[in-house]
Amino acid sequence: MRRLLFHLLFWLAYFAFRGFIEYLWLHGSLKGFSETDYIVAAWLAAFLEGLPEVLYAYYLTYRVWPRLEKGGVMRWWILVEAMVLLLSAIYMVRVIFYYIVADQIYKGLFPSSEHFEFRRFMAILFNFLATSGLMVAVKSIRQQLELKEKQKNLVKEKLETELKMLRSQINPHFLFNTLNNIYGLSIRKSDKAPEAVMKLSELLHFTLYRAGAATIALEEELQIIKDYISLEELRYDERLEVNWEQHVDNPQQAITPLILLPLIENAFKHGAGNSRFQAFVHIKVNLEYGVLYFNISNSFEKNEQEKVQKERIGLHNTRRQLELTYQEYELDIYQQDQVFSVELTINLNSYGTA
Repeated sequence: MRRLLFHLLFWLAYFAFRGFIEYLWLHGSLKGFSETDYIVAAWLAAFLEGLPEVLYAYYLTYRVWPRLEKGGVMRWWILVEAMVLLLSAIYMVRVIFYYIVADQIYKGLFPSSEHFEFRRFMAILFNFLATSGLMVAVKSIRQQLELKEKQKNLVKEKLETELKMLRSQINPHFLFNTLNNIYGLSIRKSDKAPEAVMKLSELLHFTLYRAGAATIALEEELQIIKDYISLEELRYDERLEVNWEQHVDNPQQAITPLILLPLIENAFKHGAGNSRFQAFVHIKVNLEYGVLYFNISNSFEKNEQEKVQKERIGLHNTRRQLELTYQEYELDIYQQDQVFSVELTINLNSYGTA
């Protein structure tokens, strides 16, 4: 419906312009015609002579042009067909002018020339080419814009799918170890078992149902991290020291979900998970005026140093999420002695502002 309305408005504007030109060219040349007669005659002539142009423009745009774009051995026959119909349409305009416009509308008061007068023929040919060319150009531009929009949507869908996949990646070893720990707590009839089951349930529920949201409140993200840490602490007891510092001026600040959790997973997996002795994980969270500063450092064994030097999957996960969601961020990695640190600064207000 919208396209039909656009076509109607386009041709109304076109015939209005042609009628105005016809009026200027005709005015004062027909004896006994009033001002109203001139206006009506000009617009009728413009419509009748322009009608073959419109029909040919649609034929060329929707019949000839698509077949030419496909190519093939029939291309020359298509061009011959288009030329024959073009000459026929031009002759039709001359016939309309000679027998209808000049004789009926202009009352025989306007001198008419022969059907095949070269000067008139070339003028009509120019009108046909201009009208058809304009219509083909508009259609081609529209097709290019639609193609770009489709490509843009495909890229967007691909990135959204990738982002959802990144958010859904929770280390299966963590789930396996946590279930084993909960099983051990249940065997011992520990009071910690129900709480551990609840935290694991909340973490899985969040991953399945909340991680697909574009953004969540920062306090919600931090709570999931704390639940994750609580479950990890079940594995290490007193062998692990966890230190958490937090200063947040706006707990409702929006953040893309699960963008920090991979960093936490890394610290436990490559730090405490591979340590035979006392280990630590230190976390600092600071939010001021929409800018988040997140620092996490963990200890690691000397024999793990070579592995640590390689960028871990969690860091790659976070880096890719940052590329897809934020325009202003810094992710820095430091390694000194037996301490591995990651510093992340994000302007949370730069979300999706590409």
